[in-house]
Amino acid sequence: MDQNQYPNDGHRGPWEPGGQSPYGQPPAGPSPYGAYGQPLQQNPYGQRPGFAAPSRRPGIIPLTPLALGDLLSGSFAAIRRNAAAVVGTALIVSLIEILVSVLGTTVMFDALTGILRMEEAGMDPFLEGSTAAQIFGSLFGSLALLTVGALLAGLAGLVAHGVLAVVVLRSAAGLKTTLGQAWRLTGRQVWSLLGLGALYLAATFILILLFLAVVVGLVIAAANEDGGLAGLMGILLFVLILASVVLGVWLYVKLLLAAAASAVELKSPFRAMGRSWTLTRGHWWRTFGIILLVGIIVGVVSSIITTPLSMIGGVFAPFTESATAEDVIEGSRIWMLVSVAVTSLVGALATVYTACLVALLYTDYRIRQESFDLDLAAAADAAGLSDDARFSTVQDVQAAAGTDRLVPGRPPAGPAGS
Repeated sequence: MDQNQYPNDGHRGPWEPGGQSPYGQPPAGPSPYGAYGQPLQQNPYGQRPGFAAPSRRPGIIPLTPLALGDLLSGSFAAIRRNAAAVVGTALIVSLIEILVSVLGTTVMFDALTGILRMEEAGMDPFLEGSTAAQIFGSLFGSLALLTVGALLAGLAGLVAHGVLAVVVLRSAAGLKTTLGQAWRLTGRQVWSLLGLGALYLAATFILILLFLAVVVGLVIAAANEDGGLAGLMGILLFVLILASVVLGVWLYVKLLLAAAASAVELKSPFRAMGRSWTLTRGHWWRTFGIILLVGIIVGVVSSIITTPLSMIGGVFAPFTESATAEDVIEGSRIWMLVSVAVTSLVGALATVYTACLVALLYTDYRIRQESFDLDLAAAADAAGLSDDARFSTVQDVQAAAGTDRLVPGRPPAGPAGS
């Protein structure tokens, strides 16, 4: 072929290497795209192109930032894997409340029976006298016992939050925990958790004193027929109620992780509160929404269990024509004691489930902010666990790897016992 027929003017034809196509296609050469225009992905793990590497899951949760489903299912998984530690802690919490509540209920019904007998004998129980004073003293004492029982239940629930935080973090790394082991690993931090509860009670007591001061001022203004002062006190009472509700909810969410931080990281009450404040920064609404959702679920389930018991007590109470007032009181006493025991037990189970979920929130925020998944993975490696606990054949990692005192995220100098 004559080369002069196609003069070489410095431009290459589209059929020549590096030539420009008249249709606008890119020049020939290595393409960054594979067949059918799909981009090629470099995969160091050897999986098929287009598939991401699965996250590691040595325990109850994947070692990634947790979604709502991971939090809910992980809480149930923690209870299932550590049934002795979780249920045993729930029994300890409920036992304290049951004992004090049963004692207070018994004293209250004894006082009511005494008042009834005085009326049947033609005596006025409201008149001054040693017997009446003793009966009404017992009645007010029973109310005080019930109040103390509620306070003790709150403190025990806060301690349970700390103990179960240790259990949940170990479960996230694939480590199982017994009841005695959970309390030994919490150790002297129980006192720090009780101090944290005392701070909460002190703040609540101060708020109650403010309410009482405003209410007393309102009563005095009404007694003196001072309309201006009464209106001012009424407005102040409304503002105080609204502000206390808003501030209480906000502080509750900000300090929600304090018990977990105290038990896991061995922090004092004030440092644990500061730690919770830092971890929830930027996550207030997410935390509030999750806790509200779980509270609604737990409340509905608890009412499903306890409401039929109250209905049964009303049906089988001895309200017949031949039943005396004492028979009614005795029947009500029995059903009240049963109801108190069952309600306390159900409340304790709800508390431990919520504690497990709060511990997973604590874990999630540390993963998001501090790469805490590396600590959990290191704990799993120390126990010789596989990447996915659902396919692991390891049965007793504590005995096999000597990780019975290991708490992920805890400083190395943590207490081994109480």
